Amino acid sequence: MTDTYSKAPLSEVIMGVTLKQPVLGKGGIIYEIINAFKNDYPIIRYGNPLEDLEMADYVIEPKIDYNHTGPVLYRLSTVDTNWMVQLQFNKIFFNWVKKDEERGKNYPGFTNVYGKYAQLVSFIQNKLNSAFSVKFCELTYQDRIFWQEHIDDLSEIDKIIKIILPSIKHEGVTYSPNNIFRKYTLPVKKAGGYAIVSINTATTKENKQVISFQCTMRGAVKDMLIDDWYKMAREMQIKLFQDSFNEKFLESLK
Repeated sequence: MTDTYSKAPLSEVIMGVTLKQPVLGKGGIIYEIINAFKNDYPIIRYGNPLEDLEMADYVIEPKIDYNHTGPVLYRLSTVDTNWMVQLQFNKIFFNWVKKDEERGKNYPGFTNVYGKYAQLVSFIQNKLNSAFSVKFCELTYQDRIFWQEHIDDLSEIDKIIKIILPSIKHEGVTYSPNNIFRKYTLPVKKAGGYAIVSINTATTKENKQVISFQCTMRGAVKDMLIDDWYKMAREMQIKLFQDSFNEKFLESLK
């Protein structure tokens, strides 16, 4: 994405696989992984396990089975907390994160992020051998746009994103939204699953207003290599970004 848009407001990239079985909980292998990567990711935190989210017809169904997830999500991060590994019995996730106060920090690029993620996954694959069986892959991009730098009011959001907001008109006065919370689910057969697109507004710690545009692509295609799935998912993410934003705004990101 940043090959075309050097000023893209990318704030987070997440890559992950959910395994068919909770194999990281067997034989203490999850602790072997933590120990093997502790020099690169020395900070360890703990959280609640991540749910499995699957689409059934028109509904996204969250499922939590502690026999599969295990009791704890392990979060391993770098000292600057821009890189994070997330592990539980049936999931391997990798995050690159740029905080709002780090707006000047450059995105290292998909190739670099995927390279670190692939190193982690390859290490685990070698440990598990035939027990490594993927249920689905995920790729998430999140952009955070400081919209007040581009428009005066959210009623002008179509100058940034190609959406039209509702408004109320009464006695010559127009009342427009000051917050946005939208979520869309898109079945994506080619990716073997679906996408979730969210458009929300938020306030930063510095009390600035942002629009968060996030897409998660989730799925698995039989007989497709993991590398090929991520290549395809990335291409779809880039096309979604280009098709969702106003052309003049996109020009300002080059």
